[in-house]
Amino acid sequence: MKYKLMGIAAVLVMAATVGLLSMVSRDTPSTRYHQHLEEPGYTPCTDHKDDIFCTHLPIVLIDTEGKDIPGQVTDEVDMFDEVITTKAPDGTDYINVSVSVIDNEEGNNHLYDKRNFTTRSLFRVRGHSSRRFEKSPYLMKFVDENGMDRPISVMGMDAHHEWALHGPYLDKSLVRNYMWYNISGDIMEYAPNVRYCELFLNGEYRGLYLMTETITNGDDCRLDLNTTIKGEKFTGYLVRTDRPVEAELDATREIDVFSERVKISKDDMAIRYPGKSTLTPETAREIELDISAFEKALFSYDHDTEDYGYRNYIDVDNFINYYLVNEFTCNVDMGSYSTYMYKRAGEKFRMCVWDFNNACNNYTHEVHGGKGFVLAESGYSGPFVMLSKDEEFERAVIKRYRKLRKTYLSEERLLNYIDDTIEWLGPAVDRNYKRWKTAYETDMLYTDEADALNGKIQYTASERNQRTPDEAKTFLKDWIKERGDWMDSNIDVLNHYGHPSLNKQWDH
Repeated sequence: MKYKLMGIAAVLVMAATVGLLSMVSRDTPSTRYHQHLEEPGYTPCTDHKDDIFCTHLPIVLIDTEGKDIPGQVTDEVDMFDEVITTKAPDGTDYINVSVSVIDNEEGNNHLYDKRNFTTRSLFRVRGHSSRRFEKSPYLMKFVDENGMDRPISVMGMDAHHEWALHGPYLDKSLVRNYMWYNISGDIMEYAPNVRYCELFLNGEYRGLYLMTETITNGDDCRLDLNTTIKGEKFTGYLVRTDRPVEAELDATREIDVFSERVKISKDDMAIRYPGKSTLTPETAREIELDISAFEKALFSYDHDTEDYGYRNYIDVDNFINYYLVNEFTCNVDMGSYSTYMYKRAGEKFRMCVWDFNNACNNYTHEVHGGKGFVLAESGYSGPFVMLSKDEEFERAVIKRYRKLRKTYLSEERLLNYIDDTIEWLGPAVDRNYKRWKTAYETDMLYTDEADALNGKIQYTASERNQRTPDEAKTFLKDWIKERGDWMDSNIDVLNHYGHPSLNKQWDH
């Protein structure tokens, strides 16, 4: 009831104060649940001692029962120069653990409070470079006593069996994934649900985490891929482009498509759904052929024609929104890693956002100072290199960008979103900082060498290695202002990418 009532109230507040819902083109108005807008902030309890752990955020408790957590990085690499990670004692990638959540309908949460639920769960460290961080990210797969998937509603989110626990560490502002998942959910039909929480692992406080709905099908999951349509060969499906070390853990199998141009290499795209227990060789082959047909249309001389072009295969509005969110944030992972494309039965291809940890100039190996078009010029952005060659697509991108800058991507809204989120997190920010203060002060995630761009240092290592949440917040807000200003002044340049002729004029 807490989430339903607050959700309705928050939608009304957002519509009245921001005036966004009627201004952004979507099939339905936004009903995105923004936790910091829709749940009360922290008010100290008066009925217990000050040394009692007390938080307005949900509490997640995980007991590994003495077992080491698999997925830790070893000092070895495989033949592809990918990291080798630890295994469970039985040689698998997961251990079976106990997971509990405390999330009171009213008031604060304490370790002695009644659990909302306790479940068995498969558990491992997740991520790629983030596996090396002291504050580990985790993946949970809820299961019943028979080891079968167990969908559970967590913190008011739709019931699902698979959840990621993202622990902001590289992102000391603590807001990137929360902010951009939610803004994407406002703009697009689907983006993963997220909620802040605080984690205790084997009784030890591990700080602030973000409970995140993973992009898979589920019984009550909003990404419904189960629905069947008469005459269709198969139900919906989901593919992921990622590093082989990640893809092989949870994907069904790698796939080969027409010319491999919608991805980096033939090893990097894998079927994420249907799962291993239901995917047949025939269905896998049909998926390959389906994606190949899209690729052939996109990378052809007929790519922009009505009868044979790419528009017959993709939800163009979805691709435009996905493009703009990732372009605005300079999300370097998009198109190469953590890239999801799905298709429901009888519908067209859509993209789904994932992982903004390296966005907004937070990438350890390269600076993004807010200037330039990252995706249209990148060899790793999959279909968007070709889509940017279509004059009509680029015009639609420009038109949509200008509309979003008056609403969800306006400077005022973005900066207020950051301030309001951090203010709402309240004492949890200080607790998280106290827990990881030593690591923040000693872990040099950036170097001047990594900051070199075209032989010129745009930011020094000391500027990028923020030590406190306040420093990180200021850095993020300044970058967003710079990025927005540059995009506003240069968005029309995208017309150049779609020109059939250097001599043709384009309208401002």
